[in-house]
Amino acid sequence: MPGTFSAMPVKWMTTQKSLKLLKKEKYGRLATCGKDLQPYITPVNFILMDGRIYFHCGFEGQKIDNLNYNSKVCFEVSRLGKLYPAPHAKNFSNRFWSVLVFGKARQVKDEKLKLHILNEIMEKYATGHDYAGLTLEDTKTVNIVEITIEKITGKVSIDPPK
Repeated sequence: MPGTFSAMPVKWMTTQKSLKLLKKEKYGRLATCGKDLQPYITPVNFILMDGRIYFHCGFEGQKIDNLNYNSKVCFEVSRLGKLYPAPHAKNFSNRFWSVLVFGKARQVKDEKLKLHILNEIMEKYATGHDYAGLTLEDTKTVNIVEITIEKITGKVSIDPPK
């Protein structure tokens, strides 16, 4: 007998909760679109600082070509949680949360700001490791992209009613 798929109930998160999860996550996925209108997704290390997302990358490539053509981006972080198996495949489900950011990206040119951002990235990803500090000269060899958040949404699965 046919039935309907059951899904884990979800609820929308507040902006504050979405930003909190975004800040804690280590890896995000950046969606861009270029002249050919083909969506392109890139995983990136990032920081959330002063209400903006920053990541480092090269100066060339499809991601940069797309950003130069169209500054609108979507950025996503998510986490898959516990699997809830069921006797029938249509009733399997997972706990999860996800955050989507919609905004505009630009390349950061100010070397002092780039140095500050790079130091924040090192703080997030290299805490507890010894390394030589960065200099203003180092900022010339790396590209920093800033995403200004225009809209943020988040949702989280919740336990089904008993």
